[in-house]
Amino acid sequence: MVLPEQPEPEEEFFYFEEEQPDLAGTPFIAPFQLSNAMPIVSTHAQQSGQSSASLATPAHAKQSGKKRHFSLTMIAILVCVVVIVGMLIMNVLVQTTPPLQLHTNGTSPLIQTPTRMGTSVSTPTGQSQGQGRLTPSSLDWVPQQLPDGWANAGLMMGDDLQALRTAIAFNDREMSLDYRSVGTRDHHAGTFIAATFILTPAAKQRFEHNDVRMMNNVLFDQVVTTKLIRVVINPQPQVVKFAQQGQQQFTWVDVSFQIWQSQIDPHHQGQRIGGKDRDSATNQPRIHHLVALLLRVPPEAAGANPAMGGTGWLVSNYALDQANGALPAIVQPA
Repeated sequence: MVLPEQPEPEEEFFYFEEEQPDLAGTPFIAPFQLSNAMPIVSTHAQQSGQSSASLATPAHAKQSGKKRHFSLTMIAILVCVVVIVGMLIMNVLVQTTPPLQLHTNGTSPLIQTPTRMGTSVSTPTGQSQGQGRLTPSSLDWVPQQLPDGWANAGLMMGDDLQALRTAIAFNDREMSLDYRSVGTRDHHAGTFIAATFILTPAAKQRFEHNDVRMMNNVLFDQVVTTKLIRVVINPQPQVVKFAQQGQQQFTWVDVSFQIWQSQIDPHHQGQRIGGKDRDSATNQPRIHHLVALLLRVPPEAAGANPAMGGTGWLVSNYALDQANGALPAIVQPA
């Protein structure tokens, strides 16, 4: 008696599906997937197969079953290895790397160095004093404690933060320049006077006579000739001192910052070079310090159209990269 030959179960198989490389150039391999459902074998077929294994079930069928089991194990191991290796590679690739930065070859225009009593002088960027690095912990403006005398003067934490806002706004507008917005040689405007809106009336007069943006055309000509664009980046403010003189209240805010700038390459006219202002000795981005002396102007007494909507402070004096961290002096009238 010859048993009818049982149809062999369809052989299941697995495959990898490779996708296109992502933007980082690392190929991504999808997890293995079943191509179809596992076959269902009836009990009758199992019994028949046992009684006539030599006739109905060729030896290679058993071997192929073993191979399938072996292949599944190997595939699972291989997938685990690929996933682990892929995670390690991705972890390495996502590490932060410093951005490409270009030098300005020492040809950048002068930056302002205001000194005591509202006067100012000019020095090349390579001679500025501020050094150091910005740290992630310095990104939070909220101070751990208020300056001495702050609370006794009736000031609150909000007043401290408003002082930081005022100093940041002044620093950004005072130290940023753009050759496309400078006014004319006879009438400086645009980025050259962008910071004046936050000065006290007396400080505006001192600015007209002492700030390098207004006192002559030296800086103006350099900005226009080199087509300079300078932008303040990574500013970090800190209230460093509080004082009361008569009925007036003053606070000093130190703003540390970096400068990014772009200008015409002096060696290849028509081409621009740009990058962070770097210290020539360490080749690291230079950290500048502008200290703004702020005069307390209570918001309720600031008038109908106060600067910045009325922060409670105006800039009375300022100094850039002072030696040994010297603070600008209180000047009267403030």
